[in-house]
Amino acid sequence: MRIAATLLALLVLCSGTIPAVAFADGGTESAPGAATADRPALVGPPLARIDDPEVTELYVAPDPEGNARWTVSVRYNLSTAPDRAAFEAYGREFEAGDADVGLDAAFFRTLADAASRETGREMTIRNESRSSTVRNGTGVLNLSFTWTNFVTDTDAGFVIRDAVLMPGNRTWLASIGPSQRLVVETPEGYQVTDTRFGLDNGSVVVEGPHTFREPLSISYQQTAVEEPEPDSGPPWSLIGGALLLGLLVVAVAYVRLRGDDEAPSPPATGPDTGGEPPGAPPPAEEASGEDAGAADDAADEADDAGIDPALLSDEERVEHLLDQNGGRMKQARIVKETGWSDAKVSQLLSTMADEGRVEKLRLGRENLISLPDEEP
Repeated sequence: MRIAATLLALLVLCSGTIPAVAFADGGTESAPGAATADRPALVGPPLARIDDPEVTELYVAPDPEGNARWTVSVRYNLSTAPDRAAFEAYGREFEAGDADVGLDAAFFRTLADAASRETGREMTIRNESRSSTVRNGTGVLNLSFTWTNFVTDTDAGFVIRDAVLMPGNRTWLASIGPSQRLVVETPEGYQVTDTRFGLDNGSVVVEGPHTFREPLSISYQQTAVEEPEPDSGPPWSLIGGALLLGLLVVAVAYVRLRGDDEAPSPPATGPDTGGEPPGAPPPAEEASGEDAGAADDAADEADDAGIDPALLSDEERVEHLLDQNGGRMKQARIVKETGWSDAKVSQLLSTMADEGRVEKLRLGRENLISLPDEEP
């Protein structure tokens, strides 16, 4: 049983010509439009054949950096046991690189050398690999290799064209036959911007039979780079915002509390103050009645006891007020007597209650404050 090598039958070389196909029995077969004297064809290795392949595919994966990874796949229908046995035997030789006929990277080296001379850009065939598989009655031969400098850079991306040229601006890829196809992949992050061929999932696909009236040309442009989605995790922005808001509230409360503890700065003397010296009390008519009365009462009580309120701490002043009022007072009256804010008095009394210096008793909507040794 004879194994077919169909690569040269795949390509129509030198501007629309197919080389004569030689068979193992010494006979020849020329495809329509065979090479003429003035348009010679590239000569490849002799061919033997078992049967026509079902599908022959050239798969090209260009790299924007310049190279392209090629995979040439030939599929055979192994309908009989002898066909299968013959294919498996040939497949082992093919993978080992010992097959005398069939897919051969040397053929593509010839093409790369011709393209190098035409473009003045060095191209080579590297990193060859071979594989042979049989599955569900189908045998597959795969030849893979890297074609260096296969693409040409442009301002916005790259283009495929020069690598298929030969001297005289001819092309070695002039046609593909029936049951043959060419697939040129589109790299991730790029899109096809100019081509004469159809697209399938973004890649250029040419189904045979097809004649290339002009050299294969495909232009690519880089697409917009998408930002990666943030990893799922704790919403740190929300957490940070909540912490910042909490710190702001605490800071405002602290500033207000400190402002209540500090006495107001005396007005400066000058034309706007009526010439009053620093520290002079404001005119009686300018003080509010309630606040002025509270301050006068507190001062009178301190004078009666012979104690200067300025020398007392806030806690001592509250204790002094309670002692002067029979050991108990409503919280609202403490606010009135001291002239402090509700927030300051409430916080101060809570602290004193925690320390056991006063006792708080809830009476309806009011708090009754008493000294610890006093019964409410």
